[in-house]
Amino acid sequence: MLRAVLDTNVLISSLFFGGNPRRVVDLAAAGRFQAVSSIALLAELETVLLEDFRAPAERVEEIIRDVLSFCVIAPEMPEFTANVRDSGDVKVLACAVGGEADYIVTGDRDLLALGRWEDISILTPEQFLASAPLGS
Repeated sequence: MLRAVLDTNVLISSLFFGGNPRRVVDLAAAGRFQAVSSIALLAELETVLLEDFRAPAERVEEIIRDVLSFCVIAPEMPEFTANVRDSGDVKVLACAVGGEADYIVTGDRDLLALGRWEDISILTPEQFLASAPLGS
């Protein structure tokens, strides 16, 4: 089954803005592909929800449980390094490599500028929906 890392910005956009990010998350929740996350990405999601969006802790716990219901957790890769402009992007790449992902779905311009990392395609939600073989 196809595997894709959903970057934190995609999960946040799906929650607050809908659109293509919401469609991607809905497909993951429906089992059309295997979403991959990591402890580091879930911690980032929690921090963004609590600090930037000031979501109540109970709601954040509910969101994390929901994400965990359709994601597998990639093994941590403590020795992983990558020469990228934004050091925060390393955790996304590490998750994709450790989780044997086929895709990274993101709105992050620095990651999108890479286009690929090893054999992993880096796409916007729109590009992912248009090009990934999601089956029926």
